[in-house]
Amino acid sequence: MKHHLLIILAAVLLVAGCSKYSRPPLVQVEGTVQYKGKPLEKGTLVFDVAGSTTGNAEIVNGQIVNPTTFGSGDGIPAGNAKIAVYSTKEKVKSSSGKTDSNKTESKYPEDHPGNTTNNSMPEMISLIPEKYNNPQTSGFTCTLEKGKINTIHLELE
Repeated sequence: MKHHLLIILAAVLLVAGCSKYSRPPLVQVEGTVQYKGKPLEKGTLVFDVAGSTTGNAEIVNGQIVNPTTFGSGDGIPAGNAKIAVYSTKEKVKSSSGKTDSNKTESKYPEDHPGNTTNNSMPEMISLIPEKYNNPQTSGFTCTLEKGKINTIHLELE
């Protein structure tokens, strides 16, 4: 009976070892993002790395921070990457019907079922030209090299 358990345990370990996903080597990325000559206040970069997993990083006050692929801050896959840039804000219509991106209004009290301002998906608008939202049309590429911190500077017009 012990031999059967050992054989089953060995088979389980063998299968688990064979099916383990191999993660690509990850590298750190830092740098800056500017729009019309000024630091881009907030946003996201998406790195579409050829033959690998996609990674992303945050833009905070023009700085590239928190490069992430599998877990927060773990890095971006090494390799040749095309880069997309996103920077959005919520588009909200005021009671007058005009767009107001700074506040949400409803003619109903906050807890009324007719107030949908807090339970519906907001419409987002891009703060930058939409060509930057696609790695194929943004015009931004980089080579992310193993063994070093990769610095990139992106200038959006």
